[in-house]
Amino acid sequence: MSIALYAIADEYRHSLYDIQSALEDVEIDDEAKQSMIVDTLSDIKDNFEIKALNVASFIANLKLEALAVKTAEQRIIQRRRSLERQVEWLTEYLFCQLQKMDLNKLSNEQLTLSIRNNPAKVIISNKDAIPDQFKEIETTTKVLKSSIATAIKSGESIAGVHLESSQRLDIK
Repeated sequence: MSIALYAIADEYRHSLYDIQSALEDVEIDDEAKQSMIVDTLSDIKDNFEIKALNVASFIANLKLEALAVKTAEQRIIQRRRSLERQVEWLTEYLFCQLQKMDLNKLSNEQLTLSIRNNPAKVIISNKDAIPDQFKEIETTTKVLKSSIATAIKSGESIAGVHLESSQRLDIK
């Protein structure tokens, strides 16, 4: 039966607390108390360390698998883009050849090809010459987090923000 990592950690904490509580009333020197605690908890700690390293190995394997999937994704994206460029090129090629042959419509049982007029589109040749009634002003705000962090670290107080530290597990 496999015990979960969190269960081992809880068992370790509870055992440590129980041992310390039991030894509070016993009249022995601190070195002997320490030796008793270490002996009692060593098996639990060994189990925890083995389990923790196994979990870390599993994480490392998942990272490798994720990297393999990412590589496959990139290849698939490149393949999709290649196919899209080929479709674009062949469509333009077919369009030009139909125009050369003066064929506006061609069909069989499966497909119908037809050359159609697109709706007119606006081509902007000079943005500055366009009257203001046809313009919309967009304003964007970007918060400069790195500048804020530098300012706070140098002792400046900035309303609405604070620095927050956290920890992470690094598996190498």
